This record gives sequence, C-alpha cells and structure tokens, in this order.
Amino acid sequence: MVHEVDPNACERTPGAIRVALERRPDWLQGFEQDWLSAAADFDQGALDGVLDKWLPFACACATPGYLDEIEQTVKRLAEGDTEGLVFWDEEGHPFDVDNNPVHRGR
Repeated sequence: MVHEVDPNACERTPGAIRVALERRPDWLQGFEQDWLSAAADFDQGALDGVLDKWLPFACACATPGYLDEIEQTVKRLAEGDTEGLVFWDEEGHPFDVDNNPVHRGR
C-alpha cells in the first residue's frame, strides 16, 4: 500500500507541530532549536519560516501509516529485501533494483 502525506494532517501552529513531531524525537529537537532561535530574536518572519520548514515533517508524522510504511521500506532495504520494490527516476520512469524498466499496465 502506498501512502501519501496528507498536507492537512497537522495545523500550522507551534503546538500542533510539536505534538505531531513527538513521533520523531530527532525532528522535534530540530524544530525546537529552530523555534527557540527565531523566538530569541523576536523575528516574526523567522518564526513563520520555522513553521513553514517543519510543517511538512509534522504532516508526515500525523498522516496515519505514512512513517510506518517508510520505516518498513528502510528496514527491508537494510536487510537486502528488494523484492517488488519500484523506484522512479527524475523523469518519473519506474525501474526495479537492477535498473530494469518496470512496465505497469493501465
């Protein structure tokens, strides 16, 4: 099953982003460092920039199943299990782990 990030899965507020990022403590730490740095300068533009930067990460965390699927795929790759995985090049062409084109019926 392929999940996509729901861009509306998290509100664009510091509190909502913090809660969503609890799923990934390393991301939460990065958000909090950026937020405190911008807040220390009393720079509203910088604070808005921090929200813009971290909102996609928070949405990824808040989208049910999305990070689970990514983590499972990373685990499979680390174990050398590439069966059935499809990759895409920069032009959107699918290929398998051996760089063979994958033809998908419509």
